[in-house]
Amino acid sequence: MPPSGTPVKEAIVADLETTLAAVAAGSDYYNTIEKVTRIDAGPMNIKMFPAVIIVPLSADYSREGDQGTLTISTEYRVQLSLFMRTRTDAVTKIEKLIRDVHKAILVDRTRGGNALNTRALSDEVFYPTEDDEAYTSANLTIGVTFRTKNDDLNIST
Repeated sequence: MPPSGTPVKEAIVADLETTLAAVAAGSDYYNTIEKVTRIDAGPMNIKMFPAVIIVPLSADYSREGDQGTLTISTEYRVQLSLFMRTRTDAVTKIEKLIRDVHKAILVDRTRGGNALNTRALSDEVFYPTEDDEAYTSANLTIGVTFRTKNDDLNIST
């Protein structure tokens, strides 16, 4: 019988994509995110800013028996690459974008019921030099903890 449903990792990425696409400037956020996409291949040609590129990184699975005999726990890392185009106040603007993305991912730590927890692990910022184009970027690494059945990786528990 062929598998049915979507792998939990894919459902988590889809939830992140939907969540980040809804970020709009106003009472809760400084910025409106213009483009959210999952990486398909590099390099990418980004034309709308601010932009967030979702890059799944890695997953660490629990050892057999750590979660009982019927489930597996997974620590899933996803990189959110943030891009802005600015010639002034790069430090302030990228920090506000990092804050917006961080706040958005914490609104639903369960990623639509697929995860136990979501948290920011680290961020790394890259500023342009005087010779570069006026782009500022940051990588925000997030960790998502989820659990599945041993015999069905498409159902979170």
